[in-house]
Amino acid sequence: MTSPEPAPITAAPRGLGLGRVVLSIGVPLIALVSGYLGAHLALRPVVAALATRPPVLILDLAQAVRGLAPAQVDAVITRHRAIAHQLAQGGVLVLDAQAVLEAPPTLVLPAQNQERVQ
Repeated sequence: MTSPEPAPITAAPRGLGLGRVVLSIGVPLIALVSGYLGAHLALRPVVAALATRPPVLILDLAQAVRGLAPAQVDAVITRHRAIAHQLAQGGVLVLDAQAVLEAPPTLVLPAQNQERVQ
């Protein structure tokens, strides 16, 4: 009894190499684009809300100059105006505490923290 001859080994069809390259580049590219679009769509309401309702911070300039010598008052006022300008450049609406009738305590920047904002 003779054993059957093994089937001849043939090379893989030539077209499969290009398909793998397309898949290995295409799938991550599609994932990257869809992730970007998803993040962009998710952030649109947040960006719109910030544009119409900017963050608010209240600086208490009167408390900051309370008890200071008259020679120091100008330096403190200049520093607070610089802080307010930096915050405004970042999109924050800065109000003086004397112009606000009521506000939640979380909006008021205490005098001891105003030194750290620089």
